[in-house]
Amino acid sequence: MTKTRLAITAYVLGLIIGGALVANAVQYADGLAAPGVTGIGGVFFKARDPAELRAWYERHLDIGAAHQGVNFFWRDRDDDSRFGLTVWSLFPRDTDYFGPGDQGFMINYRVADLETLLDRLREQGVSQVGEIEEYWYGRFAWILDGEGNRVELWEPVDFSPEEFIRRSQAASSR
Repeated sequence: MTKTRLAITAYVLGLIIGGALVANAVQYADGLAAPGVTGIGGVFFKARDPAELRAWYERHLDIGAAHQGVNFFWRDRDDDSRFGLTVWSLFPRDTDYFGPGDQGFMINYRVADLETLLDRLREQGVSQVGEIEEYWYGRFAWILDGEGNRVELWEPVDFSPEEFIRRSQAASSR
């Protein structure tokens, strides 16, 4: 029960911190976001029995995660024609996606200008884990924070919600 409360707390804090980060995002003169975190892209955590815990969240909190997780769509505060999403997802306890060790959750941060951010982080001595990976919905990289926790960085592709859903359905039907 304590881990469930921790996961819920991490999720809620992620939403609060993500909103604050988006509200305070630094802008370049040309209007593009400066390299860095622009919000929370996802909250991922491990579960002994992901299907059972997924059912618990659906029953008690109306989080209807059909598969591994759910996408929470939202509109950009400064430009309501733009949208974003925050992913909530459960992983099996034995996943290696969070890296080695017993890390119980991983935060995915939405970022602007992933490569410039990674260059800056390397200059600051931050360790990158693996290579950048590219998918139809964005580019990803992983780093280790100051305590060795794996952190996911995501530079999303800018789609309308309808286009995102269309591409997501097409990808899942393959």
